[in-house]
Order: sequence, then C-alpha cells, then structure tokens
Amino acid sequence: MASSTVSRPPSQRRLIIAGISTSTIEYYDFLLYGTMAALVFNKVFFPSFSSAAGTLAAFATFAFGFIARPIGSLVFGRMGDRLGRKRTLMVSLSLMGFSTLAIGLMPTYEMIGIAAPLLLVAMRFLQGLSLGGEWAGASLVLIENSKPGRENFMASMVQIGSLGLMLSSMATTLASKFTGEHFITWGWRLPFLLGFVMFLFTFWIRRNIEDSAEYTEAKGQTSPEAQLSLAKTLTSYWKPIVLGFFVTGGGVVVYFTITTYGIAYATTSLGYNRTSVLDALTLAALVYSVAIPVAGWCADRWSPRIVLVTGFVFGVLLSFPFFWLLGLGVIGVFVGLAMYLALSHALIQAPQAVVYGRQFPPLARYTGTALSHALPTAVVGGTAPVIAQALLNATGSNLALSIYIFIMASLGAAAAYLLTAQDSVARKQAKVAQRGIAEKTVSGDTLGAKR
Repeated sequence: MASSTVSRPPSQRRLIIAGISTSTIEYYDFLLYGTMAALVFNKVFFPSFSSAAGTLAAFATFAFGFIARPIGSLVFGRMGDRLGRKRTLMVSLSLMGFSTLAIGLMPTYEMIGIAAPLLLVAMRFLQGLSLGGEWAGASLVLIENSKPGRENFMASMVQIGSLGLMLSSMATTLASKFTGEHFITWGWRLPFLLGFVMFLFTFWIRRNIEDSAEYTEAKGQTSPEAQLSLAKTLTSYWKPIVLGFFVTGGGVVVYFTITTYGIAYATTSLGYNRTSVLDALTLAALVYSVAIPVAGWCADRWSPRIVLVTGFVFGVLLSFPFFWLLGLGVIGVFVGLAMYLALSHALIQAPQAVVYGRQFPPLARYTGTALSHALPTAVVGGTAPVIAQALLNATGSNLALSIYIFIMASLGAAAAYLLTAQDSVARKQAKVAQRGIAEKTVSGDTLGAKR
C-alpha cells in the first residue's frame, strides 16, 4: 500500500499566500495572452494574413486554452487522486511556467516560418492543460489543510484574481512605454518573462505545503488496485458532476455574456466611452476582490447554499433589466451594474470548491472537483459570447439574451440548491447535536448545584 510522509500542517498565512499567488498567475496569464493576441500576435505570428484574419487567427489560439482545460482536469485530476495534491500541483505549475517562458522566448514567423504559429498554439494548449488542474488542486490544498469552519474562506483565496489583472495591465503598459517602437519586435516578450518570475515565487511558496492528513490517511488505507478508476469515478459520481456543470455553467454564462457582449454592445452601439468603461471594470474587479473572501466567510458562517443561491438570484434579477438600464447611456448606471455583477459573481464563485469537494471521497475528489469546474468553463463559458451574438443575429433583439441569462441563472440556482442538500442536512444535524450537548451540560450543572 502506498503512503506518503506528512509534515506538520502548513501555516494559514502560507496557505493564503499560496492561494492568492495561484489566482494571480492564472489571471495574469489569461489577460496577458488575450492582450497580446489583440495587439501583437497577429503581426509577429500571422503576418501573411490580412489584419482582420490575423487577429482572428490570434484569438483562435487563445481559444485553445479553453479547449485544453477539460483535458487537463482529467489528466491532473487523476494524477492528484493517485499521486497526491502537492506532487500534481508542482507538475501543473511547472508546465504553466515552462509554457509562459517559451512564449516569451519564441521565434517569430519571420525567423522560422509556419513553425512559429504552430509552436504558439502548442504552448497555449499546454497553458490551458495546466490550468485545468490548477484551480481544483490549489483549492483542495487550502480546504483540506484549513481549520474547521474556515474552508470556504480559505478556498475563496484561489478566486482573487484582480491582482493578476492589474499586474498584467501594468506590465503591458510599462513594456509598451519603455520599449516604444521596439514593442512589436521584442518589447512584448518582457511581460511573459515577468510571468515566469511569478511562477518561480509560487513554486517556492508551494514547496513546503504537504498533502493533508485526510488525503494521506485515505491513501494509506487503500491499495492501488482498490482505487477508483477514471471510468468508475465518472459513473459513480455523475450526478454531482452534472449538477456542478450547471452551477459553474450558470455562473459563467451570466458573467461572460454580460462582460464580453455587454461591453462590446455598450461601446459600439450605445456610444459609451471606452476608457470610462474600462475604468468601471477596474473598479468592479476591486469590488470582486473584496467581496469574494467576505462571501467565503459568509458561507462558513451560515451555509454555502445560502451564498450560492443568493448569487444566482442576483443574476436572475439582473437578466431582464440589464440591457434596458445599459440603454440609458449613463456611465454612473454602468458603474453600478458592473459592481452589482461583481458582487453576484463573488457569491457564486466563493463556495464552489468546497461544495464540489464535499461530493467526492478523498481519492476521487481532485478529479470530480476539477471536472465540475473546467468542463462548463470551456463548454459554456468559452461559447457564451458566440451564443450571445448568434441569438442577437437570429432575433434582432436583446430580449433573447435576457431569456438565455435568466434560464442559465435559474438552472444554476436549482443545481446549487440540490448540490448542497446533503451539506444542509449535515449542518442541521450538527446544530441539533450541539444544542443537545449544551442542554445536557446545563442540566448537569443544575443537578450538581442542587446536590
């Protein structure tokens, strides 16, 4: 039977830093690649294309990251359940760091011809592959090593991404400013090299975080032959995976449809100032960063069900008035909508990892949690802007988009309610047990006083 050595539990501070650094590097790479795809990659990797075709090809490579995530969730999920959380996370993080460094050092089309865009696609695929296992693994390390009653708060640290977004924007702006006309030739590489430095810091933080006692004990008590196969995991736990699909899917549809299509609609059709819109989104990102740990604390204090369902209710309430309010053309209203959406998204995101993790035993938890998050993010989240535009083209009205958001948010709320049913029962039983202990204590004290 396999077993692994367990060191003393890592400090809560180190766990929090590990969670924040994970989300920072993920969001940094996400925005950086998207920005460079729009500004640079069409020129240095697809120069033989027209401007529009080159940009489209560059964004197509961006989509490969989404396609790779479900595959990564299966590969690293399986590895995390069989070999351990720490070992798997070090592999996935190393893969992410290598692919980021490789993009920063990659030869251009002028240097090696068609091999350049092919290498770019390959590295983007590796980035997506690694991200497919990062979210679940980083979340589970925090959850399984956290103090009782703080699981949701600790897991919410993995969701704080505004620091990565701000660092990415700053790195791109500074590189453009200081390299000037050389930005297209070599200046664009600097932010990717900075991303590799961030990877080294995260690697250093993670090196002393070991697998939890819960996982190690389960691993030691189970022979390799007795561990669930991937097929057995999927067939035995298909229900929570399907419900998780709608929880994550409902959340990303509300968020991606409004933030991608909504922003394009506001700036191109309604005449909103682009700079003002971007400023509003920056403010919303800050609100989200503050709201997500608060939402995690609330999930620990009351229940994940209350927080999750409330977040989806916010999305349902926003679905129909959103485009009407946007049509008012008032930037203050746009700012309010952006902050409202940030709050809704924080409530939906904060408890997800804990809710998913509780559906699976320790030796199937990584796979189930990763798949519940990565698959809908790719399938539903990645296609949300395309579906939004297709609905608009087919109907000529934003009403179809409102109905789409309403349906997905409602399905998300229903799935969240069903998925947290067992957790809700367990919490009620715990409260009853605690009440009984308290009553016995009071009764014993009373009898002792009478004697």
